[in-house]
Amino acid sequence: MGSLYDFHIHTHYLRCANETMTVPAIARRCEALGLQTIAITDHLNGPEYLDHHLLIKDDLAALDTSLEVVFGVEVNVTDPATGAVSISPADIERAGFEIVIGGVHSCYYDRPDRRAIIELQQRLMLQVIANPLVDVLVHPWWFPGREMAPGGPMEWFQDLSELPDDYPRELGEAAVAHNTAIEANGSAIWTNAHYSQAFKDEYADYLAAIADTGARISIASDAHDIGHLPSVHLVEEVLAQRGVSGDRLWRPRAM
Repeated sequence: MGSLYDFHIHTHYLRCANETMTVPAIARRCEALGLQTIAITDHLNGPEYLDHHLLIKDDLAALDTSLEVVFGVEVNVTDPATGAVSISPADIERAGFEIVIGGVHSCYYDRPDRRAIIELQQRLMLQVIANPLVDVLVHPWWFPGREMAPGGPMEWFQDLSELPDDYPRELGEAAVAHNTAIEANGSAIWTNAHYSQAFKDEYADYLAAIADTGARISIASDAHDIGHLPSVHLVEEVLAQRGVSGDRLWRPRAM
């Protein structure tokens, strides 16, 4: 059985997703996929974009669907020195966001300094997990295509062999301590052509090791096109093969 959940979906309003990603179209496609609960989580890179999120909220209020729909937001690390993210308590209160997902969206390097990049990523992810505003750490070890492309600072990152063995346990234990979920992301990882099959296989083991600490795993498509939404089923199938069962999956506290 495929996933009943998808807690990371974008819309056309922030111009990150394409024109297929209207709120009604997302709901219809998720209903057809047999989902039960979804979260709309478009990007907020600064308070000046809050008005776009209010348009999403209006669409959700007018939506006629059998789905349970959560109004959320995705935030980014804005300061690699401190791990600060692009949202404040005032932003959350003004918009009425029900969940906040967030994480690292760059390696912050223009050259392939492998050890420095790996250590920085782990530190920033731990800081995001510890941030009381954030409910879910998004796509660990994802990097944008421009950084993964030939000549980019992450071109070398085709497996997880250079990650220290204790990194999954450290991340999972921090997630348990702070009641933060760790995301398993379909579009960013499993259907992303920048990552090799070897990387994807090792990544499934990595998430299973995190789940073994007691941490919860959040299932997500990270859809930017209506055709990306089915990837949530692939994600849960891969995790189930690694022994990550339904009782390890995260749900928003309100559910």
